[in-house]
Amino acid sequence: MNTRRRQYQRVVVVLGMLWVGALATLPRTTVNGNETTRGAEDLPSSGLSLGGIWTTMMDGDSICSLVVSAQSSEGMVYTVVGKHPQCPPTQGGFFSEANRVSDMLGYFVRTGANTFRLSVVFHGIKDDPAGGLGEILYMITLNGTGELIDKDTLVLHESTGSAYVPAQDANGDRLPDERAEPLGCVPMGELTFKRLPMFPACESIATP
Repeated sequence: MNTRRRQYQRVVVVLGMLWVGALATLPRTTVNGNETTRGAEDLPSSGLSLGGIWTTMMDGDSICSLVVSAQSSEGMVYTVVGKHPQCPPTQGGFFSEANRVSDMLGYFVRTGANTFRLSVVFHGIKDDPAGGLGEILYMITLNGTGELIDKDTLVLHESTGSAYVPAQDANGDRLPDERAEPLGCVPMGELTFKRLPMFPACESIATP
């Protein structure tokens, strides 16, 4: 029981470090991208809501979903949690020992009436057979510009993926160092997301 409790405490600490590290990158990202040079009151509003659940197919056979929620009533910064259960953990065989990938964590920052900057990070992990936390083999950041076309359509433009390895995380915060050069920068193309709808209930069918 004590061993299990210690493992749980380690998980909590690591998750806390990841969230603190992600929050620490927000001012740098928004300032460098010029998103904070104007206040929310200076940006026009389209009346469209970015908050919600958005889903798309990548490469025709891999689903990716984004859960987006506003951090304040101003609608300037949105928290993003990305789910990509079909993402290949080895990234084309470059990280052959990776068993799984983490969720994406990051932000949308509003830049106009219906335009946004996106920045998220996720990790490739080699599981520990003994049941420990596992080993992070790589970090990937996704960046791009988002545009709300209508209330149910979100398009990501100019999206790219940048890969880093743990040696580029000198302070151990599970994030690439500020001036680290990515091992590779891959264009992701244009991605169209649809808002997840409310599905109608079916009518019960009596079993004979």
